[in-house]
Amino acid sequence: MNSIVDAGPTTDGRRDGLFRRNPALTDLIVAAAYAIPLGLVSLRLLQLSDSPLVWRVLAGVAVVMLHVATALRRRWPRLAFGIGAGMALVLALLPPLQDAAGNAFPAFALPSILVFGVLVFTAARVLGARASWACLTVALAVAAVVVVRLWNPQVWGRPSDDGELIIWRAALTLGITATILCLWALGRLARVRDAHFAELREKAERADADRARERAEAARAERDRISRELHDIVSHSLAVMVSQAEGGRLSDPTAPTAATFATISRIGRESLQDMRGLLGVLRSEVGTERVPQPGLADLPALVSRVREAGVKLVDEASGDQRRLRPAADLAAYRVVQEALTNVLKHAGPSPRAGLSLDWKPDRLVIRIQDSGAGPRVDDDAGGAGLDGMRERLQIIGGSLEIRARAGEGFTLTATIPYDDRRLP
Repeated sequence: MNSIVDAGPTTDGRRDGLFRRNPALTDLIVAAAYAIPLGLVSLRLLQLSDSPLVWRVLAGVAVVMLHVATALRRRWPRLAFGIGAGMALVLALLPPLQDAAGNAFPAFALPSILVFGVLVFTAARVLGARASWACLTVALAVAAVVVVRLWNPQVWGRPSDDGELIIWRAALTLGITATILCLWALGRLARVRDAHFAELREKAERADADRARERAEAARAERDRISRELHDIVSHSLAVMVSQAEGGRLSDPTAPTAATFATISRIGRESLQDMRGLLGVLRSEVGTERVPQPGLADLPALVSRVREAGVKLVDEASGDQRRLRPAADLAAYRVVQEALTNVLKHAGPSPRAGLSLDWKPDRLVIRIQDSGAGPRVDDDAGGAGLDGMRERLQIIGGSLEIRARAGEGFTLTATIPYDDRRLP
């Protein structure tokens, strides 16, 4: 007994989305694919047979039910296999049929019997271990009935001497049994493969969720740090404004401008209070201690620490250095700090790196390049630290460009405008 192995359910995402979303449609299409070449030929043979009508009707019903079972094999696998085993048993027990030429042939030899192998494979694939072993036992029992019925070819009109009879019996027994066992084993193997693909997909989904959570946490931590740094920058500026306004008002209380200075002082205090309240909502409860914020003036100390860590770092500057706004100065330092930290993490043993500050007329361009392979990123994505740098630079109107190619190292270019013209 041969068989056409069906595709069965896949879990690796390679099947077309329409069929994956509609398994019943897939089963109907597969059942039709079996029924057209096998079922039609089987029914045509029965139509041309000279056997009694009742035998041909029973065989025709068995053929039709076998093909119906293939359409139900995944939705109701136990029912489908039971129907298929019953119909195969009916064909095995029917007397030999006669073709138009008067030759006898067993009903079990009709082409539609091939779909019974599909049912064996599917049952082994979709059912649990105990149920699949039970199906194998039933299939072997049906095979035993077939062997007994076909044990002597003379029963269905085939002459045979003693030598041919021995060969026939051995080939029949081994062929049918081996076919059933192979189809069942292939079904169990497919089940293991499906479970493996399902596990890989689940791991990939968990990894994606973990990366998304890490990036969200990193972005939240970066916003917390930016809010603290923004508090220091803005509060200092407002405090200076209030102090100068108060000084102007007290220097000559009777002057016409005294009321203006008083208004500036009052609005400055109110703005300072509101700003502290708003930033307090953004600030996390961890790490809120007050520390002086670094800037480009602290780069030499940072470069020294990186060199002491083993990085062969070459730093250079070009153009006329200018004084940056406090937020831009802090962002420039943080970008260099994060980039050099990535060099230590990803550039491999004995890393080499270059740091350049190009003071252009309207912006500062910072470029850090290392000699290693670097993390796998593209221009639109990156690690959590790179996302934090990009977000920080966008706040001040800057930009971040990342280039990482195999064997060519990792290059990070940050642009910081002297004046953010996006702001009114």
